[in-house]
Amino acid sequence: MLVERNRILTETIQRLMRRGAEARLTKIVSKVHAADLPSVFSSLSASNQRKLFQLIRDPEKKGFVISELDEDVALNIIEDLSIAGLAEMIENMPSDDGVAFLRMLPQHKADAVLGMMEKTESEEVEGLLRYKDDTAGSIMIPDFIALQENMPAKSVIESLQSKEYLDVEMPFYVYVVDEYERLVGVSSLRQLVVVPPSTPLREFMVRDVISVTTDMDQEEVARIVARYNFLAVPVVDEEAKMVGVVTVDDIIDVIREEATEDILKMAGVGEEFVETKSIVRSTRIRLPWLFASFLGGIVAIFIIGYFEESLKQVSYLALFIPVIMGMGGNIGIQSSTIVVRGIATGRINVRHLWSVVSKELAIGIILGIFYGVLLGCLVRLQYSMDALAISVAIGVLSSMTVAALVGSFMPMIFARMHIDPAVATGPFVTSSIDILSVLIYFQVATILLGI
Repeated sequence: MLVERNRILTETIQRLMRRGAEARLTKIVSKVHAADLPSVFSSLSASNQRKLFQLIRDPEKKGFVISELDEDVALNIIEDLSIAGLAEMIENMPSDDGVAFLRMLPQHKADAVLGMMEKTESEEVEGLLRYKDDTAGSIMIPDFIALQENMPAKSVIESLQSKEYLDVEMPFYVYVVDEYERLVGVSSLRQLVVVPPSTPLREFMVRDVISVTTDMDQEEVARIVARYNFLAVPVVDEEAKMVGVVTVDDIIDVIREEATEDILKMAGVGEEFVETKSIVRSTRIRLPWLFASFLGGIVAIFIIGYFEESLKQVSYLALFIPVIMGMGGNIGIQSSTIVVRGIATGRINVRHLWSVVSKELAIGIILGIFYGVLLGCLVRLQYSMDALAISVAIGVLSSMTVAALVGSFMPMIFARMHIDPAVATGPFVTSSIDILSVLIYFQVATILLGI
């Protein structure tokens, strides 16, 4: 239903833009929910993207839409916007989205925008810009509800209704701090309204508070929120003082972003979506990743050339190269994908290297025996050559075994070296498997066939 809704909206806007029906477009854009607009922009030309964005009159909706667009699309849209227009737009964004947007801009332009913003807004955004990208500090919201532990429930509710907390984006919890602003407890809003009005916070708050630090990686923050089913998690500094919260909507974005990044890396196409980029840039992104596969293929060619005499004597050997390399490549990708996602989600601990690798190796051996025997029997029936059948069977077994070993071992080693394990998949794993598969297959065949 959602896909159909987006399709109809996109086609309607495209049709109206071709007709130049600006009044109708403005009316539609004003009525459509802000969350439905970003998907429309990806299907428009660069000039139409800018035209459509100009038709959004509500600054808050403008801020939401621009924060949800891919970086290339967003930069294209704001190309003609004035510094004052950019400042107004960021002022109407949540502070964490404003920070992400400013990081996309050239430094001189970002400084100019900050200078045009209202003092309170700019100070808030500048405070978040101090933190490294992709950390809890960079995605947190500095607006939260923090009260003293001796305050009764009735007074807490009155405080929530005051102007001071009206701008809090998502007031899921009431946090409790001591006189030094250190986090000591937390209470849900539900718990707050079910206790007697005179009950002080200290009597019903949860004292064992799970929090994150400002320098914690956003992926680790996402794992914590997912594990404990939080709607928000408090962020503290090095002195345990509460400085912000990371809300579940930002965590969803982080999970989607990190999963997308891992999938694209494993496919060997970089870290960002390329469908919104130019042909030249998309080519430049994919070129170095494919170079690893290219080198692997070149090495495999030399290996096959080395066994040229064997091929001349038993030409049947060449027939089974695709299936041996293909089976190895498939199980290698399976193993590496399982390990990479396991590391990313916290289900696999990098300290348990040998238990993970041995398990995948055992699976590779079992599958290798099954398919090796199956293919060997087919070869025996077709060519009536026992040595060839055994060579092919051992080739499949060795290819799948080595593939499972490499596919699980490389991501674990990369993770231990603090290198993103996703880069171990795709070109690197498949290239190494292709080389080893061909080498082992021809070596075994040469020995068994006596050639």
